[in-house]
Amino acid sequence: MSEGIWALIGVAIGALLTGLFSYVMQVRQFQHNKDMYLLQNKSKEAVKEILEEMLNHRIYAERSFMALKKPIGGFSDEEIRQILHELDAKKTIRDDGSEWWYLISRQQDRFRKGA
Repeated sequence: MSEGIWALIGVAIGALLTGLFSYVMQVRQFQHNKDMYLLQNKSKEAVKEILEEMLNHRIYAERSFMALKKPIGGFSDEEIRQILHELDAKKTIRDDGSEWWYLISRQQDRFRKGA
């Protein structure tokens, strides 16, 4: 084979290995960034899980804000409301002035229960 063919093969193999190495490094960097985010926001993620579990309860389609904040410590009312918005929850105010929250995905469940 001529020198030109060998040079072309060398360039192709080098480009392939460089691309593969870059891909592997990006995947590792993404996983590292994800792990760091979860570590930095561990308490917020735990609060999200608690609120989502409460709002997905099979019987209670909506909950009062007082009931939602009771098991959560270390977060202000505004921070809890922000997390509820992140969960796609919607706030309603009842006739007595109390604040109630439900997941938008469960809006039909509210009306079936007569809430």
